[in-house]
Amino acid sequence: MTETEVLDIHKNCFYRALKCRDFIALDKLYSDRYMLIRPDGSRLNKRQVLKDLREHGLTFRSITLDGEEVRVFGGVAILTGESRTVSTRGETTNHAHFRLAAVYAQEDAGIRLVHFQSSGLLD
Repeated sequence: MTETEVLDIHKNCFYRALKCRDFIALDKLYSDRYMLIRPDGSRLNKRQVLKDLREHGLTFRSITLDGEEVRVFGGVAILTGESRTVSTRGETTNHAHFRLAAVYAQEDAGIRLVHFQSSGLLD
């Protein structure tokens, strides 16, 4: 696993799948042990995240990543950075600005997203 591979997966697989609502790609990318920690402290596992995306209509219009840094420790990589998203849920548009930590791990024959945590930032 390299820094370049992790950035490619994060930007071109993860972000693309979120924007395209590609639940098959997300199901393959998320580890079965995936955990999402939202800025409000709530946590969701893989099944809960996929259900929320499918059933509650969250659609990402844009996602950016700035100041990204990847640190690789053997079969684990931690990606940190600052992100801005524009998303809609129903008729409501949400603009978010946050710092993130995404943890990727070598699992089976691929690299999987095992943890994602974000903390809101003030504009």
